[in-house]
Amino acid sequence: MEDNNWHEDIEKEIGSLKEKMTKGDYKLFEVDLLLRVAKRVTSFSSDCEYCQSHRNDISNLVTDLGNLPKMTEEEVADYGRTFRSIIKHLEKHHGLRRSVPNPFIPLGIALVVILISLIAVVSAETMADTTELAIFYIGCLIAAILLIVGVVQGILRLSRKPI
Repeated sequence: MEDNNWHEDIEKEIGSLKEKMTKGDYKLFEVDLLLRVAKRVTSFSSDCEYCQSHRNDISNLVTDLGNLPKMTEEEVADYGRTFRSIIKHLEKHHGLRRSVPNPFIPLGIALVVILISLIAVVSAETMADTTELAIFYIGCLIAAILLIVGVVQGILRLSRKPI
């Protein structure tokens, strides 16, 4: 129960800070991510000693956000280092991910390469023209590689939970 109260307090504090922050600061300090991280740390803190200590770190980060106009460059850098260390812990020890590249990008590129290769072959007067045939085979090879990359990225994306 204490965990939920801590998380609710953090949410309330951040909610009140949102109104005072500029959009640029809100984005720079990744406040939405901080809320998600706080939620994840809460869920793991009953079993994980590091997550219990990270609760204090998150409380300090929220306090730092409250003192945003007075923060020095060194304090901003410390904020970033602390935040990154919490995220790294969640990624490494709890199997969470911050983001994974979209697997559809290589798939789309592969389809474009295949289409370009087919156009090169169709535009050739005969299949005996080795230049167009070579372009087709190279295009198909590149497309196959991109398809494999897309499939692997898709598998990796499904195997990890987001923060």
